[in-house]
Amino acid sequence: MKKLLSILIAISFAGPVLAAKKDFKGLFGSYQREKFTENEAHDSDWGVDLSLSTLLPVTSVVNSTTTSGSTGEPMRYSTFFNIEASVLFSLAYHWQLYASAGHYSYETRKENTNTNASSALFHEFEFKAVPVLLGARYRFGVEDIVPYVGLGVGFANIYRKGSYDSGPLVNEQTDNVIAAQALAGLEFYFSPRAGLRMEVGGYYFNCPSFTFAKGSDKTVNPDMIYQSNIFSVRYSSGLFFLF
Repeated sequence: MKKLLSILIAISFAGPVLAAKKDFKGLFGSYQREKFTENEAHDSDWGVDLSLSTLLPVTSVVNSTTTSGSTGEPMRYSTFFNIEASVLFSLAYHWQLYASAGHYSYETRKENTNTNASSALFHEFEFKAVPVLLGARYRFGVEDIVPYVGLGVGFANIYRKGSYDSGPLVNEQTDNVIAAQALAGLEFYFSPRAGLRMEVGGYYFNCPSFTFAKGSDKTVNPDMIYQSNIFSVRYSSGLFFLF
């Protein structure tokens, strides 16, 4: 048994030595993964992407006041929760043209100052936008992780609604306005024709201002001032697919 054990030990040590002499990397091959890049970096590609995004307003979307003629105070705080889709076309690889559309929604409310009510009363505001943008991104690399910057401009259909839960008074406004975005992000390829996209940037809606002023008692029906020129910080993430 001792001799048999010695022979087995000798074979186990001799195997790797013999494999090394024959230029093998070991009995079971190399554990080091060869360099491989998923990104095919074609000069031109069609594609689509689907994203979820959030807009964080950095300027007020709507103000309210109980004093006629006052600029009011912001009705904060709420965020936009959105869905977006884009069609992509790569031009000489580094330039990527896109056409995007989205649906953004925003709601906020503020408690009235009326102290005579038996329960809390609120004035409420809704904002919905459907932007359609054309833009371009510039991509800085051809590896699996690709940083880029971009700029887009277009139009948005804007719907704004002010109301009071104390009564039936309602105002609704619909406008078509200029919209724009500046962005920076990363593409991460997990396969040659698909990957993840993450973006941050700024968003702009060129909305007109409007004052919704109804009712004689401003503590029950405060004036709501729909704000113009709304700026937001935007974050989005999603998937892209190339064809």
